[in-house]
Amino acid sequence: MLPVVRLDTEGIKKTSFYLKKMDNQSFTPSHWRMNLIPIMGAVISFILAISYWIERILTQSKKDQKITQSAIKLSPPSVLFLCLTLLQFHIYLEISNEMNAVPSFYGTHIPILYLIGPISYRFFEELSGKNFNQLRAFHYLPFASSIPFLYFLKSNGLLDPKEMFMKHDEVSSYDFTFLLLGMGVLSIFFYTLSIFFRVLRWKLQGKGSVESSFRPFVFLILYSLFVLVLFVLAQWAYMELFFPACFALTSLLFAIIILKLNGNGFLSNFKTEFREARYKESRVKGIDVPSVLERLHGLMQVDRMYLDDRLTLVSVAKRLDITSHQLSEILNTKLGTSFRNYTNQFRLLEAKKLLLERPDMAIIAIIYASGFNSKSSFHKLFQTHFGTSPQNYRLKRKENMESKS
Repeated sequence: MLPVVRLDTEGIKKTSFYLKKMDNQSFTPSHWRMNLIPIMGAVISFILAISYWIERILTQSKKDQKITQSAIKLSPPSVLFLCLTLLQFHIYLEISNEMNAVPSFYGTHIPILYLIGPISYRFFEELSGKNFNQLRAFHYLPFASSIPFLYFLKSNGLLDPKEMFMKHDEVSSYDFTFLLLGMGVLSIFFYTLSIFFRVLRWKLQGKGSVESSFRPFVFLILYSLFVLVLFVLAQWAYMELFFPACFALTSLLFAIIILKLNGNGFLSNFKTEFREARYKESRVKGIDVPSVLERLHGLMQVDRMYLDDRLTLVSVAKRLDITSHQLSEILNTKLGTSFRNYTNQFRLLEAKKLLLERPDMAIIAIIYASGFNSKSSFHKLFQTHFGTSPQNYRLKRKENMESKS
């Protein structure tokens, strides 16, 4: 997922010579085939960006039927593949010597590079079950900083594709620009390595819980790193590797779109297994779990906090002096239940008690007195747990008591 990188003057001279050589062969069939590679990559990236955008709209429409906001707000994968589309198109304009036709587009690959790393990691976090909005703002600081820098270079005539290779010995800003490009590529490299080591740790700690997703995912990660290395070597040492690098990048995108079209099982397993692995990363180290459970039961059985229909996971966790994530993990791993199911158990017992002890009390009053805030959810839960409706339960118990008397 990686761009052209030029870091030193020697690399610029090699690139300049290579592009001039290509210009002399601009009408050969092999050159047209070379130009086709980044164009194909741009098309594939664009298709992936659109597909994830449509998925977001459809998912949101199923939830609340409001798609206007979803249509405007792109998801992380949509942004990622849109960045790759622009990057591939930039590569095409460079190698085809068509950049002079759209000089305003030249240099856009600089901020794009600094956005790809954080967005890739954000995409991974979303897939593995973490709230992707929790990625801190400083991750996007290099991207935000590169935009005014790009504007400064352009406004001062220091980033002109017509003079790029003519002034590289005279204008030091070009060396700094190429340094920025190299740092952008390194940022992608480190974000990718971070993802790889995160998955590797889950694999080692999960004892096989990510078995089916581990190998194909690691292959994609390692192949991405391979593509990056090819681009770096092409610019630093051996320019003839540039087109194999472009081909490798397009092949990677092609593999991704094939997985998306035909690999629903793989994507589903990936989401399930990696979310489970993330959840198993202990958030309760250093916490006295038995003590937390004892205090939690006290809050329910003594303080009867479940009677509050506005009770939330966050408010209970605050009473226990732990985070909501820690409380959720304790309930899941130690009691095998969720916070909602845990509190509803107490509410159902309270409703059951009131149905028997308060025969004059209306069922709707019992519902709200027990801590429920929804009549339909109460009836559904009561039917599931006791095998009958609240009305029938009260009637049958009354009949049984009368028959005994």
